[in-house]
Amino acid sequence: MACVSSKGAYGLAAMLYLAQHADKLIQIRDIAKNGGIPQNYLEQLLVQLKKNGFVESTRGAGGGYRLAMEPKDITIYQILEALEGELCANRYDVDNKALEFFWDDIRRKIQEVFGQTLADLVDLSEKMESNTMYYI
Repeated sequence: MACVSSKGAYGLAAMLYLAQHADKLIQIRDIAKNGGIPQNYLEQLLVQLKKNGFVESTRGAGGGYRLAMEPKDITIYQILEALEGELCANRYDVDNKALEFFWDDIRRKIQEVFGQTLADLVDLSEKMESNTMYYI
């Protein structure tokens, strides 16, 4: 099983930023700057996310991107699957019940971890920011 590529990581970062600013349209340059994402690459990711119904855009002055759904209705798994393709698709055809169980267990655990929502990530981000300690 492969790790998440930059496509998934950058896409998730962009979606988190949009979820944190769900009340307004965000320009692509602001998303790119905040996430450290190359703008041309981000444009490609946003096209995929829009095609999958996760974001919507408005053109023109004052335009930008925003989530097309509530953050609580979008899982990390859905975002990664839209950008990376089907996750955990490998089903090894082996004649060994222990290995079948092993791979199925990994698949379930990945789905459980990635089953968290954007709202969960926003909450985590807010908690981490409020617990930040500053030392001189």
